[in-house]
Amino acid sequence: MMWDDGHYYFGWPGMLLVMVVSWGLVGAAVYLGARWLGRDRASSDPLAILDERLARGEIDVEEYTRLWEAITDRRPVVRPR
Repeated sequence: MMWDDGHYYFGWPGMLLVMVVSWGLVGAAVYLGARWLGRDRASSDPLAILDERLARGEIDVEEYTRLWEAITDRRPVVRPR
């Protein structure tokens, strides 16, 4: 009985391809898992949310200024002791 009977469908190039695809899938899973675990949680700071909305272009500067003044007028002043 011979080991090399000619029934290698893809040979070493096929094994190399399978190995590269397998490691690519593992790498993609690790990357997507790290992105999912490291995503930003919803901020509870209203000024931070307002800054993000301005940066994304959801509001213009005039509306930003109006909302910023409304938020800061109601915010209690914390003084260090």
